[in-house]
Formats: sequence, structure tokens, C-alpha cells
Amino acid sequence: MYPVQSGLRLPLWCGVALVAAGSLAGAVSCRSASGSSGSARTGEARAVRRAVEDVFLLTGELRAVRSASIVTPRSEGPLQIRWMVEDGTEVAEGERVVEFDAARVIQNIEERRLRLRQAENERESRERTLAAEGDRKRVAVDKAEVEAEKARVDAAVPRELRSAVEWRKMQALLLEKQAELQKARLELQAFQTSSRSDLEVLRRTEEKVRREVDAAEKTMASMSARAPKSGVFLVSNFWQWGPEGPRKLQPGDTVWPGYGVASIPDPTAMEVAATLSEVDHGNIASGMKVRCILDTYPDRTFEGKVEEVRAVAAEPRRMAGGASSVSGFPVRISLDRTDPVMRPGLSVRVEVVRNAWPAALTVPRQAVQFESEGAVVVRKGRTGTTAVRLAGCTPLDCIVESGLDEGDDVILR
Repeated sequence: MYPVQSGLRLPLWCGVALVAAGSLAGAVSCRSASGSSGSARTGEARAVRRAVEDVFLLTGELRAVRSASIVTPRSEGPLQIRWMVEDGTEVAEGERVVEFDAARVIQNIEERRLRLRQAENERESRERTLAAEGDRKRVAVDKAEVEAEKARVDAAVPRELRSAVEWRKMQALLLEKQAELQKARLELQAFQTSSRSDLEVLRRTEEKVRREVDAAEKTMASMSARAPKSGVFLVSNFWQWGPEGPRKLQPGDTVWPGYGVASIPDPTAMEVAATLSEVDHGNIASGMKVRCILDTYPDRTFEGKVEEVRAVAAEPRRMAGGASSVSGFPVRISLDRTDPVMRPGLSVRVEVVRNAWPAALTVPRQAVQFESEGAVVVRKGRTGTTAVRLAGCTPLDCIVESGLDEGDDVILR
């Protein structure tokens, strides 16, 4: 970093570009509306007024803002992919795109159907047993009621018409039959309560098994995944990397329930995903305007802005051949418009415009000398140095705020 005058803004530097593999390249970029401010004579230059931009370069790739995901259906364990559409294929809504191996699901369905039949049989058998037992309890209550009524009639005979011993015997028999009736009624009530509880447990068990059967049948129906919308079918990376790094999913791979096996991006809304190197952290910020140039269409430029620079750096990823990508801060860039030529995954060169001067007075960087008292230049035909106030510097030019006029000649050092 070059020193500047006290109280001045820091010099403006052009950013180092990030190549697609994540390694750093030594490319720099400083855009201007005209050529160099230097004159044809060696060792001299002229202060000229022109447009200057401070541009920071990034390399990213296009991705869809929205996409429809195709995930592994719910099951009790991992599923194996039997067949899937090739990556990048155009698919129509409702078209079959992925087939999972259903052998384990079929086995689960048969096992659960057997358990359901057993639960139904057990409930039906228990219902018949409880119905018979309930009939016996009700018969016992009816019999006890008859016996109690008979004893009540016998005990109602006036005392004067019976002997004292026989009358007391009838009274005791009435109390005994009433107690038996009360006992029979309590037993019937207890039986009805317990039988309802037993049947409710069996019904809940049966209903649980039936839900498991329904879930397994739904899983069976989802073994054939269909496209939720029309678009380009993009296969996801396999969750288990090999010695050569990540690769796309393919038939024969095993995936867990809920794992996204593919996606169909919405091509009507695209954005750019880039990575800012750790050494360049702080050089760009949200809200800065950008120009995006597709590598496949270098003659077309798309405007946008930096939407987000993550505060946490992403971990390095292992790439093909065993190499690792450079860690950095994920950057999300929005585009003012989406063009039909844009496809997810296309490489993009991003020019982040950190600052711009539409009519800046500039001199070559070699003409400026930084001393303890500030920035100075040597003007042609004059002795000594001239103090200048700078707005900033790029690797090629310095922008002069005061101290020079347009057309002044300076000596290059």
C-alpha cells in the first residue's frame, strides 16, 4: 500500500480476479474512458481529465434464484437409485425423472399388511370374547334382580303372619339378595369399563398399523419421482466424495430420505454466486454496482449489484484430482434483468465498480511521489516539487483533487 497525504482517502486499488477453480490469478482491472495520460515523450506526462473507475474483479457462476427440488421419498432407511434422467436434460412437467429401488419398500408393505391382518383378527376375536362375557354379566344381573325381588316379596309379609325366627330369616335373605344384586351390577359396570379400554387399545394398535401400511403404500407410489415443473433437470452431487472429489449422482448410488437428488431451476430469475478471497475481505460491500460478462457471450454485459457478502468464510472444497478450492466469503450478486441465454452453471466475469469519477483529473502513478508532508509532483519547467491533494490511486493513475490544472506537464520518476 502506498502512503498518501494525511487526511486523504486511501489509494484505490484494482481487485485481484478469482479464477473458477478458486486459485488466485494476478489479473487486475482498471477501466477508463480513454488511454494513458502520459505523453509521447519519455519521462513526461500531462494531466488530463477523463472518466476513471475503480473496478474489482471476481469470477462467479450463474444460478437460479428459485428452483424446484426433487428429494428422496420418506422411508425407513436409505434408498438406491435405479434410474434417472441425464444431467442437463429438458424435461416436461409430470415426466418421470427418477426411479428408486422399491424392493425393500415392497417387503415392508407385505410385512405391515400381515401385521394389520393380525391386529384386525385380534380385535375381532377380543370383541367376540368380550361380547360373550358381557352377556353372561348381564344375565347374572338379571338373575340377581329376580332373586332380590323374590326376597323383597317374602320379606314384605307382615311379622304377625310369620314366626319370629322365619320373619328374621326372610329379612336376612332380603339383605343378602340385595347385596348380590349390587355386586352383580358393579361387576357389570367394571367389565364394561375394562372392555371398552381393552377394545380401544386394540383399535388404536390396528389404526397405527393401518397408517404404517398407508405410509408404505405412499412411499411405494413415490418410488417413481416426476418433474414438478418443466425445465432443465440438474442432478445433485453425491453426498459421499471419492478420491477424485465430488461427482454427480448416478444409478446405483444410495441416498437417505429427504436428500435432494436433483433440481429444476426457474430460468426467469437468475443471480450470480461468487467467492471473495480471504485476503480481499473488505474490498467490496453490499450495494456496489457490478457489470457481469458471460464467458460464453463476452460481447454482452449485464448490470447488477452486490446483494450480500457473507461474514463467515466457506470451508475449502475438495475438487477433482484431489485439489482443494480456496476458502473465501460467498458473494451473492443480483442482476437487473435475466436473458434467455443465461443457464445455471455458466461462468461469469464480475466487475465490481467500487468508485467512479466521470471527469477526474489524472496523472500517471509514476509522476506522484509520497513524502512525509504528503503527495508531491515535479512540474515541467519548474524547480522543486508541487504538493497535490489526491482522491485516490489505481495501479496506473492517481486522481488529483487540487494542486494541478488540466494540461500541466509533470515529470515521471
